[in-house]
Amino acid sequence: MPIGMPGVGSGLDLGTVIDQLMAIQRRPLERVQAQQQDLESQISAYGRISSSVSSFRASLSALRFPTAFNVADATSSSETVATATALTGAVESSYGLVVTDLAQAHKMASARYADSATAVGTGTFSLTVDGTTLDITVDGTNNTLAGLRDAINGAAGNPGISASLINESGGTRLILQSDETGAANGITIAFSGDGSGDADNVGLSKLFFIDAGDAAAAEEVIAAQDATGTVDGFAFTSASNAVTGVVDNLTFNLKAAGSTTLTVSRDKDAIKATIQNFVDKYNTLLEDIGTEREDSLRTDTSLRILEGGMLDVFNAPAGGTFGYLAEIGIERDRFGVMSINSTALDNALDNNLNDVIDLFTDETSGVAVRLYDYTTALIDADGLIGSRQEGLTTRKGYLQLDELRLQDLLEATEERLVRQFAQLDQLVASFKGISDYLAGQLSSNN
Repeated sequence: MPIGMPGVGSGLDLGTVIDQLMAIQRRPLERVQAQQQDLESQISAYGRISSSVSSFRASLSALRFPTAFNVADATSSSETVATATALTGAVESSYGLVVTDLAQAHKMASARYADSATAVGTGTFSLTVDGTTLDITVDGTNNTLAGLRDAINGAAGNPGISASLINESGGTRLILQSDETGAANGITIAFSGDGSGDADNVGLSKLFFIDAGDAAAAEEVIAAQDATGTVDGFAFTSASNAVTGVVDNLTFNLKAAGSTTLTVSRDKDAIKATIQNFVDKYNTLLEDIGTEREDSLRTDTSLRILEGGMLDVFNAPAGGTFGYLAEIGIERDRFGVMSINSTALDNALDNNLNDVIDLFTDETSGVAVRLYDYTTALIDADGLIGSRQEGLTTRKGYLQLDELRLQDLLEATEERLVRQFAQLDQLVASFKGISDYLAGQLSSNN
């Protein structure tokens, strides 16, 4: 207690009396604190609802557009020759693919030296790939195979060449390989200032001087080469084995020379997976709403308004051949839980795909479009959920101010009670002293 020790002089348990009185005084503060906790629970509950609505909204995002239904799958009759990847918009068809040559990355091996530390001469070593040249000054700091490897790999202006070393039975070679396949990415090598003819088997130029009759001379290991072949008899070339642009929205992944048939078909499984995700997210939202209604938001009517808005979308017919989701096998039970009748959905996708697309994507009446717009409005700052969260947060702020005010009031009340009871304690103690004195006098007289 902040003032004195009431009860010391009188012997009365005044501290307990003050505590009991303060317990009564704290009841308004406890009510305010309980209200704050309740509001915090409601704010958290709306946060969970908002998250669930956002997740449901995300499942609708793709379904608003026909591209969600234009997914395709590509298969190859011989995957050892080539595979294919169909992008959105690929047309259902089949293509006869003949692979004549695969694209290759240029690879060259230097002349053979005793080891990676053998000096190879000095001068300027120039490497060019697709018009970009890297000049390396070769001097006493890097004039070995190991030094050149490190200089090439570490050069800021490297045009796309990887250097490595290979140790064979007779010595060591510097290996240069283009990082990209294709004829345009071939490596061109030149030397200057090596003290000889700059292109002979002497000095630095010996490094990549090709002499077919000398087993220790430099050689081309793999020639730079484009991929070539035909699609339905029409020729194509490609710098990469991932061939794009020959057939719109279809990539060929070339594996080996040979022939295969590539078939592009509608990827019904992918479409169904997108629809299933929509159904799952809706059911999760429904479950989350039910959970919060039984807990923190049991007295809040906003959840029924939220559910009612979604029901309005489901119950309003779309303008096409299919007016309702149930017509394509997406059904809701008496509790609102959604499920898919696979047989009905397969039949609709197989026989009425364009009508299914309209049911979801029509700009004015599509189910996915309207649900997306509705859920967007819910979580906007001025929407049902956003405004409810803001209102609860504002009320909590007012209660926090009330709590501070009540705490100040309680402190002042406690100080006043302690002061008053201290005075009472002194008064009772003085009365007790007089009483003891009189009792002593009477005792003496007797």
